[in-house]
Amino acid sequence: IIAFAKSTKYEIISLNMQTNQMIRSFLFRQYDEILKTPGILSRLLGNKIPLFSLFVVGVFYEGLSSFCMARRTQDDIWITRGNAALAFIQHWSNLAPRNFENKLLLLEAEKYFTVDDSYQAQKCYEDAIRSAQTHQFIHEEAISHELAGLFYLDKGQHDKSLQSLSRSIGCFKLWGASAVVERLSSFIRDSFEGACNLEWVTE
Repeated sequence: IIAFAKSTKYEIISLNMQTNQMIRSFLFRQYDEILKTPGILSRLLGNKIPLFSLFVVGVFYEGLSSFCMARRTQDDIWITRGNAALAFIQHWSNLAPRNFENKLLLLEAEKYFTVDDSYQAQKCYEDAIRSAQTHQFIHEEAISHELAGLFYLDKGQHDKSLQSLSRSIGCFKLWGASAVVERLSSFIRDSFEGACNLEWVTE
């Protein structure tokens, strides 16, 4: 029993570190780190680890990272990981819709973006943003705006993209994520001609 307790404690600490690494890598678009980070969901399912809320949220970020990597690498393994994370979050959304509805909608938007279903992707991005607003998850509203902005940019809808990315910056500012604001501001300056002065953008 003691050995089992020690093993479980080690697994919890290790998975806690891994989850934080996944979240940080996604927020700062550290793609090399995402490639090196093992799957959170596979560890949760393969070991008798208590299902702390941080780990469930970690699976959400794993799903977002997986769909992002699927588009970057064209490797189906990432779609498989993304779909597994989506199914896991769907289960939690059924149990606790207030906490997980927006997460599920955003994962669905990213999946539809990945498989090139633009109509459903746009609808799910908009629904994810509304859900995050309704349930007052300002950081996840920020992420939803950013990912919607990247989707619009990919589709050549530059005005909508800049509007979404600007709203994302506003939400990240309210969340206090100054380093993420700087990353996103730099991306906007690099991606949009004439967007050097971001004061009007971030209002």
